[in-house]
Amino acid sequence: MDPTITSADLTAAADPETFGRYLASLAPPPGHMGMDHHAGHSTSVRTAEFEGHQIKIVTSYEVTVDGRPLAAGLDVDDDGMLSCHGLPAYQFRSALDTVRELVRKFPRHFRKDH
Repeated sequence: MDPTITSADLTAAADPETFGRYLASLAPPPGHMGMDHHAGHSTSVRTAEFEGHQIKIVTSYEVTVDGRPLAAGLDVDDDGMLSCHGLPAYQFRSALDTVRELVRKFPRHFRKDH
């Protein structure tokens, strides 16, 4: 541990709002999913080299719930498993399962009157 960083500094940096603002300010790493100008639309790009061939797979999702766009932040890994920015500790086999879990975990964001 860097002796110039105090426990008070660590506590302040770990504050959820502070840490959230910091994470939101970071640019996504190369090859990571990017959000385009349409809410609810995300694209994941995966690349690989196989037996001298360059492979590129672009996966796009346009997600809506009750007709409203959902910026779900879906990403696909090399094994085809999905992850979601809103549920970073989870992996899913399908985009539908991912969105179902978002609705289940964050019901106030999906109220019909919202």
